[in-house]
Amino acid sequence: MAHNSFVSLFSGAGGLDIGLEEAGWVCHYASDVDRDAVETLNLNKGRRLVHSLALSEAFIEEADVRHSSGADILAKGGVRRGGVTLLAGGPPCQSWSSAGHQRGFEDPRGQLFADFVRLAGELDVRWLLFENVRGLLTARGPDGTPGTALQLIRNRLLEAGFQTTVALLNAADYGLPQRRVRLFVVGYRAGDIPPFPIPTHAKTPTDGLKPWVPLQDSLISVAPLGPDEIIRPSGKLAQELALVPPGSGVKSPGKAETTRPGGHWGYKQGAFVADLAIPARTVTASAQQDWVKDPVLGLRRLCPRECAAVQTFPSSWVFAGNRTSQYRQIGNAVPPALAELVGKTLLNHVTSQPKAATSDHLVLLPLPDKLAKAVRYTAKEEARNGQSRKAAAQKRVSKIPTQRANAI
Repeated sequence: MAHNSFVSLFSGAGGLDIGLEEAGWVCHYASDVDRDAVETLNLNKGRRLVHSLALSEAFIEEADVRHSSGADILAKGGVRRGGVTLLAGGPPCQSWSSAGHQRGFEDPRGQLFADFVRLAGELDVRWLLFENVRGLLTARGPDGTPGTALQLIRNRLLEAGFQTTVALLNAADYGLPQRRVRLFVVGYRAGDIPPFPIPTHAKTPTDGLKPWVPLQDSLISVAPLGPDEIIRPSGKLAQELALVPPGSGVKSPGKAETTRPGGHWGYKQGAFVADLAIPARTVTASAQQDWVKDPVLGLRRLCPRECAAVQTFPSSWVFAGNRTSQYRQIGNAVPPALAELVGKTLLNHVTSQPKAATSDHLVLLPLPDKLAKAVRYTAKEEARNGQSRKAAAQKRVSKIPTQRANAI
């Protein structure tokens, strides 16, 4: 069995896949349910990267994992059962994200983890890697308690024979021009706890760390834009954005970007003007609300090529579909440069580990202190918000008799 072989599910535009391949992994199979994303993968198959040819060994297809089988994937990928080391993917994040209203397990997309785990067993892999939004860390399970969704997922993996380690990684801390914070989970059947890459950059650098890379550096690297790539605001939005200082939104003009310990904003931003002097905020699947005050071209929206550069896709990477589809593919992707760092760290660990027997007595490891604190804070925050809403509702109800009496 090649120690660096992997299968990719929920592949999207290939951000995670090409990052892993640049790290030394080899993809044998990649699939997605989105037709444009699959076309993107096929358009770029064999494209020269820095250290590899993109997906050159991979069988690529449009497929729904709910109807996929391990045997079929192995046959198409040209490998035997047990011949794949790693199952990687990013099960849809919308059901856990704040933008997706955090419906979690109530959303069918939130249940695709079950198929991810099922296929891990059918493929007989020894390692798992998946990425999701930070909202999954504090998402509520069926009992309504913050943090129990991830606990449920980790317990399900434990039942399938996988111990798990979890980390929140901020892309800006690894030299990417974007403050994208995502949850990474590594599952392993035996051996030592796999490490995550060590940060190389910081907002306030100390101890040899480098400063964050600003958005401006990324935009400078993009070839000149064509006329059809320059989108300007109009009407009321143009007037509002003109008054918004960089680094804030029309619903919070001048308000510095901060998040609470649980990872939530606590206020609305609306259409947003990026600060070119710092890393961009998270590139989303729409990017419809992100604007820049370009010193040359003026107030405009970031185009798909620029969003792809912020995500660290190669400049030669081609995206299929219309503009809306391209924004979606880019925003949903794992940044290839971050995936490469995670992939290198994991591959080095996998290579150093002797093949140990799987334990029958796995115990769920506790979350790292920082992540556990975020979950506790969210629970307290929701309790306070719930009490405030309840008090406000009671106050409204108490006013009704008085208002009726005055009316009489």
